[in-house]
Amino acid sequence: MWPVVIRNARFVPYHRPASAAALIAATALVLAGCTVPTAEGVDGRTGENFQVREPSGPTLVLDSSDPAELALTASQAFFHASPVAVLAPADDADARSTAAATGAAVTAPVLLTDGGVSDTNIVTELERLGAGTVVVIGNEEAAAEVGAATGEAEVVRFDPGALSAAAEAAASAGRGDDDKKDKKNPAKVEMPTADRLDAADVDGLRAEIPDVTDPPLLQEILVAVDPKLGHEAAIGTALAAGAVPVEVPGGNIATSPETVDTIRTLKPLGVVGIGDGFGTAEDLGWQVTVATSGETLPSGTLTLFPGRYVSTSYAVPAGVADPADDAARAVDAAALNGDTLGGAPLVTVTASVRSSTAGDDGDYVDEQPLELITPAVDAIRGAGQLVLLDIAPGSQPLAAQLDDLEPLLTKPGVGLSVHPEFRVAGNGAETGAVPVAELQAVVDRLAKIATAQGLPQVMLEVHQSTSASVVDRADLDVPPQVAVVFTAAAPSEGRATADGVWADVAGDIPAHTFLGWSAPSEVPADATSIMPTEPLLGLVSAG
Repeated sequence: MWPVVIRNARFVPYHRPASAAALIAATALVLAGCTVPTAEGVDGRTGENFQVREPSGPTLVLDSSDPAELALTASQAFFHASPVAVLAPADDADARSTAAATGAAVTAPVLLTDGGVSDTNIVTELERLGAGTVVVIGNEEAAAEVGAATGEAEVVRFDPGALSAAAEAAASAGRGDDDKKDKKNPAKVEMPTADRLDAADVDGLRAEIPDVTDPPLLQEILVAVDPKLGHEAAIGTALAAGAVPVEVPGGNIATSPETVDTIRTLKPLGVVGIGDGFGTAEDLGWQVTVATSGETLPSGTLTLFPGRYVSTSYAVPAGVADPADDAARAVDAAALNGDTLGGAPLVTVTASVRSSTAGDDGDYVDEQPLELITPAVDAIRGAGQLVLLDIAPGSQPLAAQLDDLEPLLTKPGVGLSVHPEFRVAGNGAETGAVPVAELQAVVDRLAKIATAQGLPQVMLEVHQSTSASVVDRADLDVPPQVAVVFTAAAPSEGRATADGVWADVAGDIPAHTFLGWSAPSEVPADATSIMPTEPLLGLVSAG
C-alpha cells in the first residue's frame, strides 16, 4: 500500500460537464475547496438504479489485452448499477470509438461483443448492472448481430450520422489510413470524449433511453490512460463514471512532467490505470505517490534514465573530524569527472569493506558506522549530486546490510552499489557468485523502500567482471522503482574495462537494465573516443 493519506472517495452529484477539459476544471474546483453545482433536491446518495463504484484501493490497474475483457472489467470496476449500457462489436474500431464516446455522453458503461467475452457473460453483466436498456451501435444489421448479447433488455439502436473530425481521425488509426495515422504510434487513438459526437444525435438518443440526468458520479478519481486501439470502451466507461482522464505517454507517469504536474495539482483520492503499460497496482501506486510527494532527483526528474552518470569513489577517512567537510573534495572531483566524461556527477561512498577475518559477527565484512558516513552523504546530496552506498557482502546475502543502511536509503538520490564477486561462500551462495534470487532480494527491498517513502527512482549498481557472477542473471525482474546498472569492472585501479569483459557483461542483460563501464585514470581530450558506443552507457566509473 502506498503511503499517502487516502480519504474515502466521495460521490458528489453535479451537472456532468460535456468534455474532459470541463471535467478536469470541475474536479480542480472540488480539490480547491470550492463547490460544484448539484442537481436540485439531490443530497449525494446514489439511487438504486444508478450507482458508480469507488475503486477498490488507492490504485487499480485494468490491464487485459483483449478489448472485450478490458471493457467488462472496466464496467465492473466503475459501476455498481446502471439502467443503460452501450454495446458494440469488439472487432470494429469505428464502432468501439463511437460506443466509448456514447457511453461518456449518456453516463453508461460500454461493453463489447465478439471478443474474449462470451454473450452469456455480457448478459450476466447487464443483469448485474440492472441495465434494462442497451444502446447498440450501428445499423440494423449490426444490431441484429449482437442480439444474443442483449438478453431481455430493450434495444435502442444508435447510428449517428457522422463522427466529429476528432473521432474520425481516431477511427482511421484502426482502419489503416496511412495519411491519418500517428506516425510515432499508429496504435494510438484519440480520447473518446462526449464532444466527439454531434449534440443533436446525442439529444435524440437521450429521448429514447431512461433519464440519467445529473447522476451522482465519482469525484477526485483519476483514470490514467495511454489511449490505444482496444482501450476505447474501457476509457469511455471510466469517463461515464466521472473519472478525470489524464493521458500518460507510454504508461509511465514518472517520465511525463506534464502528467506529474497534473497529478500534483489535483491530488487525487485514487488512480485507475487502463492498459498493460502501467504495470501492477503497486507500480502505479509508487508513480502516483512520488508525483504527489514533490520529491525529485537532483536533476529535478523522477527517473534516472535516459541519461548518463559518472561516479567518483569516496571513503570517509578513519578519525576525520568533519566528514561533511572532507566529502566536499569528493564532490569537487565528481563534478570534474562529470565534465570530462560527459555525465551527471555521482559519488560512491564506502559503507562496508571486505575483511580477511570473520570478525565478531562472522561475515568477513567491516561496516562503517552510520554516524560517520551520514554527514558525508548529506553533504554530497546537499551539493546536488547522487550517492551510491558501496557495500561488500562477505558471507551474508547482498541484502543483509540494508537494515542498517535504511535510514540513508530513505533519502532521495541515495542508491546502492554491490559486488557479487566479493561474496564469500555461505548462506546459499558459492564464493565469487550469487544466485539471481539474492540480487532480486536487493531489488525488491529497494523498490519497497521507494514505494513506502514516495522516493524517486533508486539506482542499484552491480559490479561484474563476468556475467556469471550472478547466476541466471537474465531472470532478474526489475520494477520501475529501481534502475539496475551492470558495470563491467576494470582489471585494476586506473585501467579501463577490458574489451572481453565488456562483451561478456554487456551481453544478454536483463530487461529494463542499464550498463556501466570503468574509465582509465588517463582520459584523452575526447573521452568519447575510448568509450563503448553499443549498447549505450548509463554509468561511467571514474574510480
